[in-house]
Order: sequence, then structure tokens, then C-alpha cells
Amino acid sequence: MFNPSVEVIVEQPSVLAQPDLSFEAILKRFPGLAEAEAVCMTGSTAAGWGNTFSDIDMYAFADGDLDLPVDETMETWQSSDPSGVRWTIWMGAYGDQRVDLRVWPTSTLATVLKSYLEKEVEFCNTGDFLQDFIYRLSIGIPLKNEAFFKEMRELLRSSSYSRSLARFLKADAENCLTDVMGQLDSGDYKTARVSAGLAAGFMTDAALALSGELCRRKKWLLRRLESTPQCGIGVDEYRTMVLDGLRPGETDADCALRVARWTQSHIVRLEDAFLSTP
Repeated sequence: MFNPSVEVIVEQPSVLAQPDLSFEAILKRFPGLAEAEAVCMTGSTAAGWGNTFSDIDMYAFADGDLDLPVDETMETWQSSDPSGVRWTIWMGAYGDQRVDLRVWPTSTLATVLKSYLEKEVEFCNTGDFLQDFIYRLSIGIPLKNEAFFKEMRELLRSSSYSRSLARFLKADAENCLTDVMGQLDSGDYKTARVSAGLAAGFMTDAALALSGELCRRKKWLLRRLESTPQCGIGVDEYRTMVLDGLRPGETDADCALRVARWTQSHIVRLEDAFLSTP
């Protein structure tokens, strides 16, 4: 008979206190970061979107091993991307909070962006993990070596990555719009509504990417729109057109067609930006 049990290794406090996020304080918990070339805060905390239960995300850049804490709260492992990029992950406690610390070689961004720096890449072919790396580096708040992060952001700006990602997302949106038309034609109206919503999401991601907002996490979409008005899609517009669902008297087919037409209108609006090169 299966009789599961739970062993509490480290009990979490019922009320989480925000720790000191100054680099001087962080070094008391992570003295090995003094040997890093550069360190930044990133993730939802850096973006200003975090909450009481958010992890503290940090990136460190070093070309050698860093001496990181070893205790009962932590775990660490090596990870890699199919492209060959490797990094170290350390997860553990800092005060009451959880820390997700990733240590990357200093040349990682240059390696990831190599093809985007050499030419205008038509469609993004970077994997999800490294897309997340690029985004998190782009919003990083420097804790050590601000010049390093300024150089990294300039490298990103000089590449074709943002435009390539936007074109990739636009293609996904257009594929979803094709699905909508086929599903409406076959009478599969509920699925057409789903496809129209997916199309709207991909198109909105593309508009954000063209404006330099590179986050791909769906949960932050309204926050991203709120912080990027230059993308041309407001929070209220997206909520009204996409998230609010059926309007009074509207059928599934009507809703799918309305959302699809709204999506197509923004694709047309952004067509010149999708096709542009420096």
C-alpha cells in the first residue's frame, strides 16, 4: 500500500521579509561573487513586477568557477543549450527569500548573438532558454561592473535579434490566422476562438519585440504592454479586444472573427517595421 510521507528539510517562514539587495549585503551571503567579472539583479524583481513570493534572480559573469555557498537550503547543477552554451545554476536561500543565481561565461551574449551581429537574420532561431537569457540580461540592474552591462546592451541594440524575433512571432500569428479561417469554414467555432486568441498574443509579442521589450512570459503580457506604450497596443485595448471574451449577443464565430481582424489590422500597421533593416 502506497503511504507517502513528507520530510521538511528547511521550514519556510510564514511571513517573508525582504532581504537587503545591496551588493555589499549580498557579498556576505555570496562572497565568491567578488571574483565575478559582473553581477546583476534580473527577473521580476528587476522589472518591478515581483511580489512577496518572487524569487530573487541574479546573473553573474565569470570565466572561472565561483565559490558559492554550500548548505542545506541549496542545490546547484550545470546546464547547457543545444547551441553549446553552458552555465551554472545555484538555487538556495538568502534570508527568507529564494535565490536563482546563474553564472555565465563573459562571452555568452556575443556567442548567442553572433549570427545576428554578422547579418540581418530573417527569423529568430535562438532557443527558448537563451531567449530568456537575452531578455533577462537586457533588463538587468547592475550590482557590479555597470560598464559591462552597458556594453552588453549596446551589443544587443546593434544586432538584428529584436527584428528577427519580431518576424518569427509575426509568422506564428499569421499561421494562427490561417487556422482561424479554416476552422470557421469547417464550423469549428470554439477552436477558431482559441486560434484567434493565440494569433493576438503572438502579434502583440511581435509588436513588443519591435519596441525592444523582449520578455516572452505570457503571465506578464499586460505588465509589458503597460511599460511599453510605444508598441502601439494599450492594456485596455488588449483586455477589451482579446481577454474579455464574448460580447453581448456575440457567437464564438463572431468573437473569433473580431479578434482575428483586430490582429490583422495591427500586423498591417507594423508591416514596414517588420520589413525594415538598419
